[in-house]
Amino acid sequence: MEEKKYYTYEEIKPIALQAMREKLLNSEYKFLGNINKVFDNKVDVGIWLKQNGYVRIRKQINKERKFYYMKR
Repeated sequence: MEEKKYYTYEEIKPIALQAMREKLLNSEYKFLGNINKVFDNKVDVGIWLKQNGYVRIRKQINKERKFYYMKR
């Protein structure tokens, strides 16, 4: 059985930002602004995570309760 990998927000944010920027650059529309400042907030990252099958769970590891994200 495969081991489930849990990601924290700090670990998964760069992955989501990179994927969203690549999608925008590969689209047919021309983007005129600074690509590094687009999508840089929790709402956009959360929407991307939900659309790509990630689930937010609250888990206690090492006596510390945090939100973790895992792929379905």
